[in-house]
Amino acid sequence: MKTLAIYLFFSFSVCLQAKEWIPDYRVTKSGEDKTLKKTETFLVLTFFDSNFKPVKKEMLFSYNSVNKKQKPDQKGQIALKTLPGKYVFKFFCDKDHSEITTDSISLKPGFRTEMTVEFKSSLMPVIAEKPVIYVYNTAKEKVSVKLDLKGNFLFTYPEYNTGWHFTSNPDGTIEMNNKKYHYLFWDGNINIETRKLNLNEGFVVDKKDLTNFFEEKLAQMGLNSQEIEDYITYWCPRMSANEKNFVHFIFNKEYNNYASITIDPQPDQLFRVYMLWSKAGDAPVKEQQLEKFKRSGFTVVEWGGTEIKEQLNFNN
Repeated sequence: MKTLAIYLFFSFSVCLQAKEWIPDYRVTKSGEDKTLKKTETFLVLTFFDSNFKPVKKEMLFSYNSVNKKQKPDQKGQIALKTLPGKYVFKFFCDKDHSEITTDSISLKPGFRTEMTVEFKSSLMPVIAEKPVIYVYNTAKEKVSVKLDLKGNFLFTYPEYNTGWHFTSNPDGTIEMNNKKYHYLFWDGNINIETRKLNLNEGFVVDKKDLTNFFEEKLAQMGLNSQEIEDYITYWCPRMSANEKNFVHFIFNKEYNNYASITIDPQPDQLFRVYMLWSKAGDAPVKEQQLEKFKRSGFTVVEWGGTEIKEQLNFNN
């Protein structure tokens, strides 16, 4: 049986408005209130959405496992009179914003405390900088590749139209429109739903360990030496700007939610890995379990990544 291998190279970077990082919540004021009893404490919560507009619609929240549903006032405020003590809060606005969980917050007896909560968008706009598709075949064969991007294309070469329909050659060249190409190129934009990502899992990698890290992890996944070399030579020089990097991988089905692919003839093996990375913070990280595959028959391998300019791994 002849073997056809298609190698897809995706390179992404996040297009975010540059701004100073602001924590999701912060206590803005706390002081003694003589109208309160020593057995009481008073908390005023002010909620803002990702555009820093007051949240006025009904929302869900909980504290110390007590669930509440309440609509803030016109200023985006909810007031709570409760018992003094330590509280852990959870806040949920809607599917377009990330859920927030606080650290333990101490509410003192007879004190009025004010806290601001800012919901951040769960959608992360991403621009695909340089996806290219390499085709390796042991015999001449017609192949079709189509992408369903949850966003839009910015540029394709050769022109994408309704998909790429070409003849693949044993030397790795692609014949299309009476021309030969070494690869297929496209770029575009996409939104990643950060609320669906478990960014408590991943890896924190020292600059000096980047090469060894990717050699080990990518080989575990099943990438070959050429794919690993291309991956390392593209990402490591950029990641070396940081002393430590936080790395989180998205695989196959999860990545398919953002950019699904259809290939005809259908491959025997399809493996997709996509990396989110940023400068590492101080929060503890649980090691992520990696998916892997074995090459056999008609194989499709895709890898890519996104540099997140805002820190992904941090303590609130």
